[in-house]
Amino acid sequence: MLAGFQDMTFEFGARAIVEDSTWHIHPGERIGLIGYNGTGKSTLLKLLSGEYLPSKGTVERSRTTTIGYLHQDLLSFDTDDSILKVAMGAFERVLQIQQEIEILGLELEKNEDEKKLILYTDLLQEMDVLDGYNIEHKTEDVLHGLGFSQADLQRPYKEFSGGWRMRVLLAKMILMQPDLLMLDEP
Repeated sequence: MLAGFQDMTFEFGARAIVEDSTWHIHPGERIGLIGYNGTGKSTLLKLLSGEYLPSKGTVERSRTTTIGYLHQDLLSFDTDDSILKVAMGAFERVLQIQQEIEILGLELEKNEDEKKLILYTDLLQEMDVLDGYNIEHKTEDVLHGLGFSQADLQRPYKEFSGGWRMRVLLAKMILMQPDLLMLDEP
């Protein structure tokens, strides 16, 4: 099981959105929530992601389960960064390693230090293990698959409409490879 509810109730004010619900999501399942506006579909996703807490019962998630949650509120995000850079944010650790390698490389050019050299080689090895040298290519492939042209990749994120911005954020989520990907009206 990736995530689920066990005898869970969630009340919003005096209104019960969900009552005594038990529901589990298992690996490989694809589930769609269908219902009228205001019936609680987004609330269920927020409960699963941990954004909301149940009034009673439990929300279950494995400690190792990673969750990607793409919701409508993300459209308020704005930046001058290119869409390529925004989507590459999925590789937070790799980008951090790249920066550390660059700084250590400059320091080692000035003064060879054995501890720094060991750290430098450890970071290079971690970069290799994470396949960090291919993140730009992977990101471009996913963005192309979502309909962006090569010329679009360097355009600022803020130049795109809401639907195209959602695609950039979807690309980022896909690249993060979460165990559970939740999409709220993508």
